[in-house]
Amino acid sequence: MDDPYELAPDVTAPDLPGRVVVRESVEDALDAAASELLLMSVDCVRAFGDFHLALSVSPSLGGLFERLMVDPKFRELEWNRTHLWLACERVGSKGGACGRELRELLIEHSGIPKEQTHTISPDDAASADAYADELRETLAWREPGHDRLDTVMLALDDPITGSVETGSEALVVDGDGGTVHLSRRMINASRLIGVMGLGVGAAQRLDERSAGAPPFGLEPIGGELRWFLDHEACAGESA
Repeated sequence: MDDPYELAPDVTAPDLPGRVVVRESVEDALDAAASELLLMSVDCVRAFGDFHLALSVSPSLGGLFERLMVDPKFRELEWNRTHLWLACERVGSKGGACGRELRELLIEHSGIPKEQTHTISPDDAASADAYADELRETLAWREPGHDRLDTVMLALDDPITGSVETGSEALVVDGDGGTVHLSRRMINASRLIGVMGLGVGAAQRLDERSAGAPPFGLEPIGGELRWFLDHEACAGESA
């Protein structure tokens, strides 16, 4: 059974599975998402000794990265115990853009140990297989049943939520538009899937979703799905 919606006054939340967190402003929506990441970090480090976090890189998530770095109340996130994974990379002649942006916005400022940052090689034809092997080897240190990602944070405007993928047993796949990204299987197995949607662009994306189908293929198995939206993202639902 899906969790109840968290509704802001006079705003109609989109009909989405999981828990829909609606906040009035962009800043409040970012604050809600950052608070969730902090809580997951503390809980997972306490339970398992580390925290495995996968992040996509998109305009909607840039503000979240900044919030985690500059807001004092989120500096308690245990980066020294965090394994940071890149959820998607754009490959090709200008490859490595997502990994480079993640380093500039977050990795260089967080103090996370270098050996605990995991990015996707943009130049290797077998980069999907290599990244899948790295996931298996790193998560294997956990007890069976807990060898999965703790949190995957995506955005409505990133390549993963826009791609079509069915029936893959792989952990990492070659996606649309020259991307390599975590598979639906890997994402749906995580403890928490967070999706950030901000502004009118998010409202348009939500309106375009396929009627009757699981939105964007996100169906957590033994985990939770949470959407972090501002009022503008819900405009299409309120019209």
